[in-house]
Amino acid sequence: PRERHRGVAPFLIQDETPRDERVPRETTHKNGAVGIGTVTVAVDDLRNVRSWYRAVLGYDGEPLERGDIPANGILFKIGPHCLDFLEPQTKESPLGEWLKRRGPSPYSATLRTTSGNRAPLNKILTHGAALSFE
Repeated sequence: PRERHRGVAPFLIQDETPRDERVPRETTHKNGAVGIGTVTVAVDDLRNVRSWYRAVLGYDGEPLERGDIPANGILFKIGPHCLDFLEPQTKESPLGEWLKRRGPSPYSATLRTTSGNRAPLNKILTHGAALSFE
C-alpha cells in the first residue's frame, strides 16, 4: 500500500538550476551548522527498503549495526549525506516504541558543523526532534 512509503522513501532530486540561484548567499549560522550529515529512519521492513534504494542508487548499501539503540540496518551514502535505515533488534530498542507510535519514519538526524561541537541539541529547542552535530 501507498502508506508504507510514508517517511521511508524520501524524495530525491538532482537540481539543474545553478546553485547560486537556489541557495541563499548567506550560508553561515551562529551554531556552525553547514548541512545535513545523516538521517536515520526507523523501518519495519528492511528488505523492501534495501530493494527500493538499490533500484534508485544502483548499489546495495552497507550493513550497519547500532548497539546504542539495539538496531541493525543498512547505510546508503548519497554525496556528502548518509541515509541509515534501522530495524529494532530487541524489545528494549527505542525504535520499537517509535515504530508503534509513528510507523516507519525519520528517527533522528545529524548536522555537519564547522564549530567542532559534537553534542546533541536540546530537544526542547528542536520541538522534540533528535538532532545532533557530527
